Amino acid sequence: MAVEKMRIMNVVAPLEVMESVVVDILKTGAVSIINSQNQIDNNAFTFNLENENNLERAIELNHIAPFERDSMLNVTIEKAKEMEEFFGIKDLKVDYDRIDMGVDYEAFYDEIKYKSKRLKEIREDLKVIDGIEENYDYFKNVNIDLSKLSDLKYFKVRFGILDKEARFRLKKNYGNILAMIFHTATIDEGEVYLAIFPKEVEKEIDRILKSLNWEDVEILGRYKGTAKEILENFESEKEALRKEEKEILEYRDSFLKSNREKVETAITSMLISENIEDVKRFMAKSNKYFYLSGWVSLRDKESIEKILSKYDGLLISFKDPIEQGIKPPTKLRNSNFFKPFELLVNMYGVPSYTEKDPTPLFAITYMLLYGAMFGDFGQGAVFFLGGIFLSKKNKGFGGLLKRLGLSSAIFGLLYGSVFGMEDLIKPILIRPFENINTTLGAAIGVGIVFLIISYALGFINKITNKEYEEAFLGKEGLAGFLVFLSFVNLAASKVLNVNIVPTKLCIAIIGVSLLAMILSKVIMSAITKKKIETEDGYYIGAVFGLLETILSVVSNIISFIRVGAFAINHVGLFIAFKTIGQMIGTTSANVISLIVGNIIIIGLEGLIVFIQSLRLEYYEMFSKYYTGDGYEFVPTTIRLEDK
Repeated sequence: MAVEKMRIMNVVAPLEVMESVVVDILKTGAVSIINSQNQIDNNAFTFNLENENNLERAIELNHIAPFERDSMLNVTIEKAKEMEEFFGIKDLKVDYDRIDMGVDYEAFYDEIKYKSKRLKEIREDLKVIDGIEENYDYFKNVNIDLSKLSDLKYFKVRFGILDKEARFRLKKNYGNILAMIFHTATIDEGEVYLAIFPKEVEKEIDRILKSLNWEDVEILGRYKGTAKEILENFESEKEALRKEEKEILEYRDSFLKSNREKVETAITSMLISENIEDVKRFMAKSNKYFYLSGWVSLRDKESIEKILSKYDGLLISFKDPIEQGIKPPTKLRNSNFFKPFELLVNMYGVPSYTEKDPTPLFAITYMLLYGAMFGDFGQGAVFFLGGIFLSKKNKGFGGLLKRLGLSSAIFGLLYGSVFGMEDLIKPILIRPFENINTTLGAAIGVGIVFLIISYALGFINKITNKEYEEAFLGKEGLAGFLVFLSFVNLAASKVLNVNIVPTKLCIAIIGVSLLAMILSKVIMSAITKKKIETEDGYYIGAVFGLLETILSVVSNIISFIRVGAFAINHVGLFIAFKTIGQMIGTTSANVISLIVGNIIIIGLEGLIVFIQSLRLEYYEMFSKYYTGDGYEFVPTTIRLEDK
């Protein structure tokens, strides 16, 4: 449950094994590829020249160049997709360990390329014939050789379709058109016509037909004979094509049955070439070697070394990024229970490499806040079951919903609430609606505990990052923490008559702490004996900062009242629906109000509590100890999606 330590991995190996090495690295899913040229410029690729084998590697660094794009890549990808289409493979299920980039998998393509091409031609021919056949079917009542109509010397012939509205406009103006127009058929799209007109008026007729939205049907000059004769010929041609199609499909199915694993491996290997090409954009090469760099966690270091140890001439090294002055990505390692909450943490910001992972604390406190505000055993069970269902499609959000549902159900048992009804089971702890002051007071108490933890974690993070001024004299550091505790003590003495620290001492601590915040740079300058320059208006800004500090301390504490308020409101909202059912006075009305009320509460209040819990985490707690200015470790993996 921490931020994993990272290393920069640098690999040098002969060009001959480049593709195999890249695929092996991608298969691990543990490396994030970065620009190797930057590493070369920073002298990260250094070699021990006492070893004679490294002498050539050192010389080769004088011939560094980027990789050029493979001109045949698109051809390879198209071949792979053609094989996918031919064999009807939609989801590739391949054991990547079986892939060997040294094998010429395109031999499979050569074996089936003719049949694949022919199958496409047959299907295209059948599609074309169906379209043409449909056109000729419109004119099967025209008993003339259609091919001869295109050879008329003085007349032009056009076949086309008009919609119903255009037909009436045509009939209305028929006497004004220099053409003979015959109605030949009625179809769903409209009316089918044959138009014959002198070639001398072709432009005028074309203008008129366009105004009528005439849609031409191209059938002239393609086939000889009447439409009826041509349709009969189409049937025999289609039968021959379907027979050939069936033979190819039988061959395909038989071939796939005997070689499915090899076929899928071949297709995958060809598609992987696109992934290799993507990685090559970050790599460099010389005359004999290639250079690859990437982020890898310290935990995965040994396993990657073991995987790459099979390659002769490959040299691998790991560098500490902190020593090189490079900011590493953040890779979190959390248990399965806490992992879904990384989604909400990353919404605020990715943890910095040098700060503590807030996910475990966030998960625990968020579940407590959500459960306390939305405590109901029945509704929590609905969330839990919903989480189980959603986990099949979205593991992260489904897992989050399951945990929130579990927390809600547990608090429901503590409150004695089942689907809003508080008369089914006895509460283990308290009924919030019947103990309003106790509930609100407990909410503030829980808030104070959470804030104390937040201040403590913030202090640890600042010390770890060597931000000593902020750690001791900042408003979120020790000085701010003393102001917070003093205000808590003053409030407790007034409300609860509990005075742990004398009031005058509390006021003195507040005064000294606020003064230390104003003079923080002066104090740090005296301690470090280094002159620290301050900006113009620094002290005026510091005074206003004090007002903000005092207001934020008070608002932070008061904000947690909402936890108790929502716990009370949750019951009150259901009582409103229950009252509506009782006012109607029928059993069915009571049942309907119970169902509708629970649906609205689960949907609406469940979302509101989700947001309010986030607000408390983000604004009241994260602001004390979490910066979230890191960037996520994203492993470079094999992706076979269509691009």
